[in-house]
Amino acid sequence: MMFFVVTLLCSSAILFTPTVSAHGCAPSTPPPVAGSPAPAPASKGVVLLNEILLNPQSTWNCSESGTDFVSKDTWIELYNPNNQPFNLYAAHAYLDSGPGTTIYYLPFGSAVAAHGFLVVFPRTVGNFAPEAAPTIRLLIASTTIDEVKVPGLAADQSYARLIDGASKWQVISTPTINASNNTSGVSSTPTSISSPAGYKSHTNSNGYNNTPFASGTQPVWSKIQLPTPAPVPTTSISSKPLPSSPPVASSSDLPRRIGMTALIVILASALLLCWRAFKTYLKLR
Repeated sequence: MMFFVVTLLCSSAILFTPTVSAHGCAPSTPPPVAGSPAPAPASKGVVLLNEILLNPQSTWNCSESGTDFVSKDTWIELYNPNNQPFNLYAAHAYLDSGPGTTIYYLPFGSAVAAHGFLVVFPRTVGNFAPEAAPTIRLLIASTTIDEVKVPGLAADQSYARLIDGASKWQVISTPTINASNNTSGVSSTPTSISSPAGYKSHTNSNGYNNTPFASGTQPVWSKIQLPTPAPVPTTSISSKPLPSSPPVASSSDLPRRIGMTALIVILASALLLCWRAFKTYLKLR
């Protein structure tokens, strides 16, 4: 009987040891933003969709401890390209995948700092964007602030802007949750969002708009003079490798790491007790 109990305890300790994801995660509760941010105006491009992951197969939600990844770890990252923070909860901002689809209202406390990020988990409350390749929209007061058509994604791939706030998107295999896309990992061919004919991209304080440029008949040149190319200076490249700095854990990851360390210590103690109990059982025989 005692041997059975010892075996059961040891098996339970091993089976219930959680799996640690190799990547980072984001908190399910929006972190506070300093000051008293004003409600975001219903202006196109005031806040942008920046990165989207719809096929999670690991833990991206720091508060999720099970394996129900699809409903708890699907995430959308927003980016504020402006020089001032905005309160998205006070503006009643929400996400959907088109007219008449499931709406996800941004939770209480949803604010985004100037040039900062906000990650939300829209599938925690209902059947949000169940399509394989949906169109994700961000709206305020029924005005579409930003939208993007997401292609089909493999497990743990994200669809992200090539550069934070830029018009080009790409599929990346190492998502940068709650962080800048400017240092993203391996990607496929970037997907361009092209401008209509006769227009060029123009950036203002509210995001990305199209401004018409002048067009007409190309003048006839009697002589074309090409500029003389300047000599390119040569520089020596040192073969000495640059020192690398160790990755710094984010503050949102600290409680998770502490919890995992405590669980490992408990597991080691349980295994030690199991071994001692087993030895005692052998002696009693």
